[in-house]
Amino acid sequence: MIHNEELGLDKIEAGQDYQNCHFLVGTQKIRIADVNFVNCTFEQTDFSHSEWLDCSFKGINFSNKHFEQSVFYRDKFDTCNLLGVECFENTWKDTQLSACRADYINFSSSKMTHCQLRDTSFKEALFYDVTFNSGLLTTDCTFDESSFSGSKLKGVDLSKSEFTTIEFTPAYLQGLIINQFQAASLIATLGVEIR
Repeated sequence: MIHNEELGLDKIEAGQDYQNCHFLVGTQKIRIADVNFVNCTFEQTDFSHSEWLDCSFKGINFSNKHFEQSVFYRDKFDTCNLLGVECFENTWKDTQLSACRADYINFSSSKMTHCQLRDTSFKEALFYDVTFNSGLLTTDCTFDESSFSGSKLKGVDLSKSEFTTIEFTPAYLQGLIINQFQAASLIATLGVEIR
């Protein structure tokens, strides 16, 4: 394990654990595999076109960073700050978020396969035109005022999470999994009056 070091992003080694390290801006394409990051900081703000395979992130602040057109495969985010992160046109597969803050995150035009979201806030998050392959499992998350417009919601399970209002495309609601209390909120947005 490497502790309390300042390193170039290009110097990250596969199979290594980094704790309380500071990473300087890299100059090469970012392809990182089998790395654990704990309470590290990243000077770089643009991670576009990056690849992250079998990585774990704990206590990392990625707020307002750019990850456009990036790939996350078998990654885990735990207690991370993902506020306002741009994940436009991403590919996420077998990736988990737990106890994170992801308000205002933008997943527009992304593909998500076998992803799990737990105990994370997604207030005003954008899931616009997202392809959910094999659904999406959420537990104890908050999706207030998030947008799922343009996304087919078959297999997306929000039943163990919370929202007061969400945006969606009515034609793509089929297969969305919600609980009875959420149903009243969704029906009201369709113009149905409940007495």
